[in-house]
Amino acid sequence: MSCKLRLMLVGLGSALAISGCATLSRDDCLMGDWYEIGVQDGAAGYAPDRLAQHREACAEYRIRPDREAYQAGWDDGIGIYCTPERGYQEGRRGASYGQVCPPPLEWAFLQGYRNGQQLYQQERRLRELEQEQERNKKEIRKRDEERSKADEDERQRYSPPAVERSRSEYRQIQPVPTLSPTPEERAKQEKQRNEIEQIKRQIQQMGEQAKPADTAQ
Repeated sequence: MSCKLRLMLVGLGSALAISGCATLSRDDCLMGDWYEIGVQDGAAGYAPDRLAQHREACAEYRIRPDREAYQAGWDDGIGIYCTPERGYQEGRRGASYGQVCPPPLEWAFLQGYRNGQQLYQQERRLRELEQEQERNKKEIRKRDEERSKADEDERQRYSPPAVERSRSEYRQIQPVPTLSPTPEERAKQEKQRNEIEQIKRQIQQMGEQAKPADTAQ
């Protein structure tokens, strides 16, 4: 993935710094709209020390950032980021929180963040259970196919006219049918189904409760 694309993804809301990429382009450095750069960084959830990375990126062009303009922009931008709605979005997608919100804004942000995070964790657990359920089904199907093939091979081996055997003797070598899935597997499947249904109900309830924040996205 190119540095440009990675920086675009970061600009959509990730607060993770990507090492090895310049934070600003040559044109950004030359334009020097440090207030607007500060607004963008604050709104994306970056800490104000991101200015040091911009300074490094622009050093190649012998341009020094305007710290005061950047800080003023960041102060305005972080107010866009530190809202319950944005907190919900960040928690909902499983993003980490970099503790960048000022104390007056942090409590409301964290309320939304924790609600979104709980929903994210429930949905992740649901995906894990559904994947495990599908794996178990495939294992049972594979086992049944292998057993059926072995049984068929055995029947072909001893069936007339390949080998002359009496009808009674042929019946004696027929494999005894085995229940599939086993009682233990059925119990496990039932437990998985119950947990999946329970989590789905919880997700639905949490989604209903979060509607005001969700619709604000």
